[in-house]
Amino acid sequence: MFFGGLIHGLLKPQAALLTWGMTKETAQSREAQIVYYGHTMRTSTLGLLVFIFYLQGNLASVDVTMAAMGGYCGIADVLTIWYHGNRSVIPVRLLSVLCIAGWGLAGMTASSSL
Repeated sequence: MFFGGLIHGLLKPQAALLTWGMTKETAQSREAQIVYYGHTMRTSTLGLLVFIFYLQGNLASVDVTMAAMGGYCGIADVLTIWYHGNRSVIPVRLLSVLCIAGWGLAGMTASSSL
């Protein structure tokens, strides 16, 4: 989430947009690629926060961040793809964001031991 998304999104925005679920026409758009840099930074920042919280032993914050990412950012991503992207990727993306949100909401990181 932090390193992979950061490098792929910044160095190959067209490929990252296609992987994310956008259509070929959108992925080839210079404007979409520029906006995707913001998406890349948002996602990598959240990944960095999860990593920092985990290293600090602040596992409740890891869970809260995961719940927010899955429940808020993830659902927004799915809706964006629904209205503007390749709908065939939605089932996998929706399942993954629901798992991330569910993990965080259930407090599964904080309930485990380091």
